[in-house]
Amino acid sequence: ESNVYNFPLDLAAVEVPSTNG
Repeated sequence: ESNVYNFPLDLAAVEVPSTNG
């Protein structure tokens, strides 16, 4: 369960810098 919540968090964190870069 903990991993499931980590997945969406990781994606959002990667998408933020990706759009900036």
